[in-house]
Amino acid sequence: MNTKIILHNPDRCTGCRQCMTACSFRNFNTYNYDLSLCRVIRGPDNEFVRIHCHHCSDPMCLAACPVSAISKDLQTGIVTVDKMRCIGCKSCTWACPISVPQMQRGLKAMTKCDLCGGDPSCIKVCSAKAIQLVSREGNR
Repeated sequence: MNTKIILHNPDRCTGCRQCMTACSFRNFNTYNYDLSLCRVIRGPDNEFVRIHCHHCSDPMCLAACPVSAISKDLQTGIVTVDKMRCIGCKSCTWACPISVPQMQRGLKAMTKCDLCGGDPSCIKVCSAKAIQLVSREGNR
């Protein structure tokens, strides 16, 4: 199994937030920072920090879901939310160490990054090359 994860390099990040606009457009067909499934914020040393799903090896969000709406593809490693099964209880957000899952607007269900099915839009627009899709096995 060769699972992929997004790796962020804060030394290269300019804080342009184009990754956020690409994410909101890909998932919600609109350019809106509030709808992005990733965030770029200022860190404690004034650096830019990207908050995004890490598609954990052992996802706490999956374990916390009372209705088994969250699953992990064993081939790709991608963790997804089944919005038809989700009841919007937010247990996944509370269980996530960085509170990634969020309530999807207009739907009482949680949503989170699904790596765009393995071809993340955010990476394509990062002109600073601050985000990359890399093998989890090579980055432990």
